[in-house]
Amino acid sequence: MLDAFRDWLTGLDPGFYLVLWVGAALLTLVCLLLGFRLLILARIIAHTPTARLRSAAQGFNEIEGIGQIVDDHPLYSPLTFTPCLWFDITIERLDSNGKNRRWTTVERRRSDDVFRVDDGTAKAFVDPDHARVIPHSRRRWRERGARQAWSTGSVAGFGSETHRYTEQLLLPGQPLYVLGWLQTRGHRNGGVGDHEAVEHRRLDLLREWKNDESARQRFDLDGDGEITEREWAWAMRLARAQARKEVGEADRERANGNHLVHLMRRPDHGDPFIISGVAQETLVRRKTLKAGGFIAGSLGLFVFWLIAEGTRSLI
Repeated sequence: MLDAFRDWLTGLDPGFYLVLWVGAALLTLVCLLLGFRLLILARIIAHTPTARLRSAAQGFNEIEGIGQIVDDHPLYSPLTFTPCLWFDITIERLDSNGKNRRWTTVERRRSDDVFRVDDGTAKAFVDPDHARVIPHSRRRWRERGARQAWSTGSVAGFGSETHRYTEQLLLPGQPLYVLGWLQTRGHRNGGVGDHEAVEHRRLDLLREWKNDESARQRFDLDGDGEITEREWAWAMRLARAQARKEVGEADRERANGNHLVHLMRRPDHGDPFIISGVAQETLVRRKTLKAGGFIAGSLGLFVFWLIAEGTRSLI
């Protein structure tokens, strides 16, 4: 088998081999970048402290609680009419042209209604716009025949053709993990301590973390032993949030007021925004395994490239 592979490789046209070589190199680079991106995301999820809404500082936070509808008015899945917090619906039609068959998307819709998460200390509204959502429930099935279109209220365009339906849902009353930007309205700025005190504590925290080996490893998101400019910026944001929390301990009683409105939304600085129906530990494990798969794939492609180069050099 190896001899056949060598014969095939040595018999390739130089132009085609160049295309194959460039394609393998690009695919190797893409797999490597995707792998490290997923690994960094897994580290961010794992090392961002879980905040409590009653005492959380404004800014980038993760919240764990129970998903709730707003004002007893749930959404309903347009396909199965299941009560839900969020849905993503896809309808596809099977088109046949001789021997060629392919699925064509007929309609797709994703809800953007706000819902809530209750972590036991307070409740926060969650705006799912632009979020990466991992649903509680995902179903896919096929049907032949007419089905009422939820977007138009008619059966036009469905007929007797085969259709495939995909339904993804976040369900009320289930555990919910949210990683994003926390904004509290009705929050008095002076309630988290004056700016000078916050900055003083932030600098103290950064000095402590610099001298703490375990803290440095926490912010080494790509695990290369070096703290890059991006990783240091991440550490400074966490230090500022922690400083605000510590300086604002004297103002916690005010934070219990019912007039406060908490909102979790997409961050403004490119940080991840994730709403997950699976537990944080499961999410970290999935991202890590996917990262390992991409990195292993890039290494496999690199080995292929080395073998190809060695074989061609013998010509």
